[in-house]
Amino acid sequence: MAKQLSAFVLLLLIIFLLSSTMATAAIPPADEGELVRQFEHVIVNRQPIRPPIVQNREHNRNREQATDTPNLDGKVSWEGQTTWCIAKPSTGDERLNANIQFCCQQPDIDCSIIQPGGRCYNPNNYYSHASVVMHLYYKANYKLPHTCDFMQSGLIISQDPSVGECIYEP
Repeated sequence: MAKQLSAFVLLLLIIFLLSSTMATAAIPPADEGELVRQFEHVIVNRQPIRPPIVQNREHNRNREQATDTPNLDGKVSWEGQTTWCIAKPSTGDERLNANIQFCCQQPDIDCSIIQPGGRCYNPNNYYSHASVVMHLYYKANYKLPHTCDFMQSGLIISQDPSVGECIYEP
């Protein structure tokens, strides 16, 4: 009985020590201003173009109009609508840079247009450069919807995202 009591007391002591250690090692919560400052760079450093998302509510109603094969001329999407693939405006720079690297390693993608002197160099930011090359990849792959996924950082839109000299070919 004495062994059980001492084991129980030891267990209580261990629990007490662990709980007091955890309480002192806790990270204090950030104040509201700190949270705002943490995301300032997203607003300050980027000027994303925010075209509307393709809304496809009629997809299941009009089955007789849908086709099982894409139009391979590269200009019209599966649903008969001209579309472009761009980066989601909420995507972080690390993911955007990974998308640029992936697309520029593909043999059919000409990334010279986002290099200094290229027609899509400006605006010079990850969002714009990633959007340009993601669209080139999407177009090179017959605008199949899954070719604009980019680990859920791609967005298919129906409004031309071209800016200045940077023309996104449909």
